[in-house]
Amino acid sequence: MAIRARVDRHKCIGAGNCITLAPTAFDWLAGDYGKSDVVGPDSVDEEVLRAAAFACPTAAIILEDVEELLPWQLRGKTGPARRVLKTFMFTDIVGSTNLVEALGDEAWETMLRWHNAALREVFTAHGGEEISTTGDGFFVTFDSPDLAVAAAIAIQRRLAEHRSTQGFAPQVRIGLHASDATQVGGDFHGKAVHEAARIAALGGAGEIVASVGTVGESHRTSGSRSATLKGLSEPIEVVNVDWR
Repeated sequence: MAIRARVDRHKCIGAGNCITLAPTAFDWLAGDYGKSDVVGPDSVDEEVLRAAAFACPTAAIILEDVEELLPWQLRGKTGPARRVLKTFMFTDIVGSTNLVEALGDEAWETMLRWHNAALREVFTAHGGEEISTTGDGFFVTFDSPDLAVAAAIAIQRRLAEHRSTQGFAPQVRIGLHASDATQVGGDFHGKAVHEAARIAALGGAGEIVASVGTVGESHRTSGSRSATLKGLSEPIEVVNVDWR
């Protein structure tokens, strides 16, 4: 029976047992190496995946039998594979673990609901398609680089405005990368997705980092720099997008 794995970010303490047992199925979360993430569940057999989940000391890895999931929970993850050209966006709240501790669970959940709603409004307004959420971040695709860059700028400006008028909004980093990838149903796989996640991990609080080819000349950027991405052999040229 096929199973699906996900990580409860709040339970994960970064023990790394899952990565040790199944390094192709789990890896450190982009931008937060104190947390693990599911990166390739299909790369190991079910027995190994279950062993990695059971080895987690806080039971942060949840395994779900796909056959028992409702159709909407599957989100169209199955279907024929095809190559597509997309712009990938990863967002992440910077220092989320410290924020949970500082705010407390109830205030964190209230803030997170506002954050999620605000970002989803921007995604929708710019034609973005939400692929998945990691608890305090999103994986989103866009049909064009211009739409993705515009959405990233809109997100940072909206957060800044809320910070100015309401006193607080979480600091978010955003990574953008336009490339081709393999689409299977409603999900995307391949090197480009990993590159996009690693590009996001390069960012700091309130930053938008993008591969050079993603950003057009109409946007102000920092000078390009060569960045070595974790787990990838070749460096990539990236820039910071000026959204202010």
